[in-house]
Amino acid sequence: MKKLLQSVAFALPVVFATAAMAGDAPLPKFDREHTAVLITDPQNEFLSEKGKLNKLLAENLAELGTVDNIEKLMAGTKKIGMTLAVDPLVYTELDGTWKNAGALQRQLLDMKALHRTALNDPKGFEGSGADFFDRYKPYIHDGKTVVVAPHKMYGPESNDLVYQLRSRGIDTVVLGGMVANLCVDSHMRALMENGFRVWVVKDAVGAPGADAYKAALVDYSMIANGVLTTAEALKAMGL
Repeated sequence: MKKLLQSVAFALPVVFATAAMAGDAPLPKFDREHTAVLITDPQNEFLSEKGKLNKLLAENLAELGTVDNIEKLMAGTKKIGMTLAVDPLVYTELDGTWKNAGALQRQLLDMKALHRTALNDPKGFEGSGADFFDRYKPYIHDGKTVVVAPHKMYGPESNDLVYQLRSRGIDTVVLGGMVANLCVDSHMRALMENGFRVWVVKDAVGAPGADAYKAALVDYSMIANGVLTTAEALKAMGL
């Protein structure tokens, strides 16, 4: 019996992941008024070739076509008037004094990744690793995109994302961004826990290697409402 239970426990994630990636489930239909496309951490540190973290993700980004796919999602939301939300990860000079930072968090603080002096200090921010990726700025800075306060770890528990979405009547989130097995995964979990429906766009994310990406897909398929490609997400948006 013990061996049987162990076999089932091992097989379940594979079954869920296979089903999610097979594309057999019918496509959802996203209501423009109650759906938001959410992109986590669309910043230079991850997406620019000069970014401090880009080399960790570059292979996966290229394989998935992530940079183009995120832009397609952003452009699609603007075309149909759907809400676009962006949730950046930013550390300031004061954050470097934290005493209880997690292992990866501590490394990012020490290397000054995603860093700016202060949120109210523009000096040195433009074009920095914490700044938004240039290709996305026209969509983000159009005066209509919801740019929430920076999160500080991986999920939105420390910022105003949930409030901003709920205040706009949003109950469904189409999710992509950086990093697949960290901030995207954590946002998916937090939003599900808060009663949102969540679909993750599996080729609009990026991970530090194939193993991390596969692990993220398993989590998405078991926890989220569904896993889509960019093309499927756009079709579900009516595009």
